[in-house]
Amino acid sequence: MIRSLLPAGAAVLLLAAAPGAIAQDKPVGRLTHLQAGKLLSLCQSARTAAVCDAYVSGISDGITLVETAAGPDVARKVCTPAASGNQLRSTVVAWLSKHKERLSEDVGPVVFDAMAETFPCKGGDAGASKP
Repeated sequence: MIRSLLPAGAAVLLLAAAPGAIAQDKPVGRLTHLQAGKLLSLCQSARTAAVCDAYVSGISDGITLVETAAGPDVARKVCTPAASGNQLRSTVVAWLSKHKERLSEDVGPVVFDAMAETFPCKGGDAGASKP
């Protein structure tokens, strides 16, 4: 159980330690150098799906925490609906399958982009806690 939560915890720490780093060409701070293609493989295997769920949920939680901490005047980029780990995993797998050119990139920024494109906040959602 602990081993499956480590990637999720790392994602939360990554996003909390470096708000705004995802939008840069070269992120500042620590990033897990797991490639997006490896995450896709983990997500598509029944044996490692729980690891994928934890990782994607951790990134989703981290995005929400960082965007909420940024305050009410900062426009949110991601408004993830209440969803299970399985639903988030399915969303990320579908997005990665359509963006195979991104599979060799570090997973954190790629999953952030997948979430931002799939669950964008609508105009006027600055600081919103729900979509």
